[in-house]
Amino acid sequence: MDRVALSWLKRGTTALCAALRWRPVWVLAGAGALLAVLIASAALLLVRDLHARAVEDAQQSLAGLSISLGEQADRALQAIELVQQGIIEEIRANDVVTEEEYVAQVSSRAMHDLLRARIAALPQVNAITLIDETGKLRNFSRYWPIPDVTISDRDYFKALVADPALQRFISKPVQNRGDGAWTIYIARKVSGSDGRFLGLVLGAVELQYFERLYRQTAPAPDYVLSMFRQDGVLLVRHPAREGTIGRSFGNAGAALIAALGSRSGVIRNVSPIDGQDRLIAVRGLANYPVLLSISRTAEACLAAWSRQAGALGAAALGLDLGLLGLVVLGARQIRGRERLAEAEAARAAAEERARGECDLRTQYARFGIALDSMTQGLCLFDRDDRLILMNARFAAMHGVPADLARPGTPLADLLARLAADGTEGALRRRPEGADDPVAFTVDLADGRAISVVQAAIPAGGFVCTHEDVTERRRSEEQIAYLARHDALTGLPNRIPLREWMEEVFARRPYGDVGAVLCLDLDGFKVVNDSLGHPAGDELLRLVARRLRGVVSATDRVARLGGDEFAIVQVGAEQPRQAALLAERVVAVLQQPFEIQGQQVVIGASLGVATALSADPTPDALLRSADIALYQAKAAGRGTWRFFDAEMDLEIQRRRRLAADLRRALDEGQFEVHYQPLVEARSRALRGFEALLRWRHPEHGSVSPAVFIPLAEETGLIRPLGAWVLAQACAEAASWPEPLKIAVNLSPVQFVQGDLVAEVRRVLAETGLGPGRLELEITESVLLQDNEATLAVLHELRTLGALISMDDFGTGYSSLSYLRSFPFDKIKIDQSFVRNLARETDSVEIVRAVIGLGRALGMGVLAEGVETTEQLDILRQEGCDELQGYLFSRPRPVTEIRSLFNAKAA
Repeated sequence: MDRVALSWLKRGTTALCAALRWRPVWVLAGAGALLAVLIASAALLLVRDLHARAVEDAQQSLAGLSISLGEQADRALQAIELVQQGIIEEIRANDVVTEEEYVAQVSSRAMHDLLRARIAALPQVNAITLIDETGKLRNFSRYWPIPDVTISDRDYFKALVADPALQRFISKPVQNRGDGAWTIYIARKVSGSDGRFLGLVLGAVELQYFERLYRQTAPAPDYVLSMFRQDGVLLVRHPAREGTIGRSFGNAGAALIAALGSRSGVIRNVSPIDGQDRLIAVRGLANYPVLLSISRTAEACLAAWSRQAGALGAAALGLDLGLLGLVVLGARQIRGRERLAEAEAARAAAEERARGECDLRTQYARFGIALDSMTQGLCLFDRDDRLILMNARFAAMHGVPADLARPGTPLADLLARLAADGTEGALRRRPEGADDPVAFTVDLADGRAISVVQAAIPAGGFVCTHEDVTERRRSEEQIAYLARHDALTGLPNRIPLREWMEEVFARRPYGDVGAVLCLDLDGFKVVNDSLGHPAGDELLRLVARRLRGVVSATDRVARLGGDEFAIVQVGAEQPRQAALLAERVVAVLQQPFEIQGQQVVIGASLGVATALSADPTPDALLRSADIALYQAKAAGRGTWRFFDAEMDLEIQRRRRLAADLRRALDEGQFEVHYQPLVEARSRALRGFEALLRWRHPEHGSVSPAVFIPLAEETGLIRPLGAWVLAQACAEAASWPEPLKIAVNLSPVQFVQGDLVAEVRRVLAETGLGPGRLELEITESVLLQDNEATLAVLHELRTLGALISMDDFGTGYSSLSYLRSFPFDKIKIDQSFVRNLARETDSVEIVRAVIGLGRALGMGVLAEGVETTEQLDILRQEGCDELQGYLFSRPRPVTEIRSLFNAKAA
């Protein structure tokens, strides 16, 4: 039994080895079989797809032909019905009522000639027949005299007599009693005006007409073109088949489609007429109960597909046979390669062992290079504190000699070496039982900073990395410095200033804190714009240097941004010391600066807040000083102001007023008042100036001197100015000509929006003549952007509007503006008119302005005329126009009409 078991075991082992050895062959055979099945399946799917496409193409072709022939048949039958309809209308036109009248009219020779003429051009019509109510033939287009024939036995006569609602009937095909030709009749009922049945108008259609037509139209001999009645009766067939015309075929394709409730469609069916399997396209005529059938045998439709399917089958079979040959050849090659692979395996194993040893040596070398190329120094110690590994970076970083960098060097020897060089803190013994990594930074005696990380290793001992972070620390310190200081001047910025103030507040008594001075440079923008940004930067550096020179050692100077600086003064005796410091700052900054070889003169405005006058917190003091600075700048610059509570209340009041201003226009709180402009000699009315007034619901009338600057600051002056312009022009358009309207323009309107387009639109909408609109500007308009502003003024002048210079003589360079633009009028400011009777200087100035206007061809108007003495002087000096309370205060629109009516009277 043991021998038998050993024999079977040997045979099983041999079979298993053979199966494993031949596994690739089986895989190849299986893959080949699978590919053969895929080829056959693909060929079958392609044949099925081609079959479906062939059927679809045949159906589309038959359907297209059925549509074309159906439309042609529809037109042929409609032509007959048009003839019938014409005859019926002829009968009705004669108001035929009784059967006798009907017979009399339709039996005439004239009617016969009419019938012949109507069908002469219709080859499909065999004859037109007129039948009376008894079925007797009364007129016939083919013969005269009329034969004695009755058709009361015909289906169409019976159907139309039996159904009063039925007006038309198409008969079954019948053989003509005259020549035996198959004919169908289209019967139309003729009724009297009272609805009485009088007879029929028959149109006889010889089916040979359609047979000839279909014979010429059929694309191929295997096509069958048929015409069925709705109930399946065959009317026409090409090719003709004996004994089929007139029979009903309920199983024909047309009848089957009609039975489905459809009048069109495509069907495959075995024809009950010739027994052929056919594809049939059916099309119902649009106006008649007739179905047109176009069919072709399935064999002919699929002939091309049969050829393609045979070719594909042959190709698939050839591919499968070729694949079988490839599988056999592949199996032989696999066996050969397996034998070759067994021989190669032994050689490759030997080479792999040699290559592994070489790779190990290479990896060790690379590891050494990587360690020595690290930016960090690294050393590794065992559990007995003996050196295992030290890279070149660690040795170079701490100057370790080669004899101490060898493996096995005790940690104590390395510590002694580092202590001798003053760097002993960079390497430390690892505390016993410390498992977590330890990180610290050591500052060496030579100024370097070393970042150290020590971590335990699983086998005992520790690894230590050293990194020189000296430059990183310097960069971080520089970044921290720049975050807290102004890069241009070197002064602290707002952050350290605030921290220092908090520190001072914390350690000093309340009354000993001192004061905060916020200052703004006057004229810095002019320097920046005229000399360039480098000059502006140099000016800021020089200002910072001077500010450092005027403060005491306990004070702090900071740059808050732009041309804004702050000084924190520490000490009691306030506000006297703060006033002295403010005076010194204003004085030192008014001294000329030497920049780019030029002397530059600026000034400064200061706001001062003391700890006694404001909330003694850094933010509150800075805010209070800023409010005081705003008041100083409003007072005329080059000065300083101390903060008091009223300033804050004024700021809050302005903010509330600005918020009210935003709502005022929408809520209709504004109105336009008008002040007269009069001719100086005659006091005749020349026009009005439009002046904006605000009636606040709580505060009453708000002065324009208050809300106009506020509107300019917030940008609301643009919609306000547009509203005033539209209101004033609309009102002026209703005045008698040539009264003018003068409207003031703000500098903001020149830099925001399109002023020219706005004026053009208002003139077009109101219909006001451009020559009656006078636009007034001040010289501040030309200060902001002289070239751009002059371009806008010239465009306004092109529109036809008049341009006036308002408040002339109060600015710095009014004369230069008179040279740059040809103003139509100069308005002398009321500050010169007010003192005419008391000051000779004012008279001289007025005389000079009037003379200048006369020389330049410009009109002159004097504002603020309040007394007859002023009136007499201005008349004597030759002023053209006058304006002031002497003539009238500004009045609302409801009052001015009576004013200029009175002037006219």
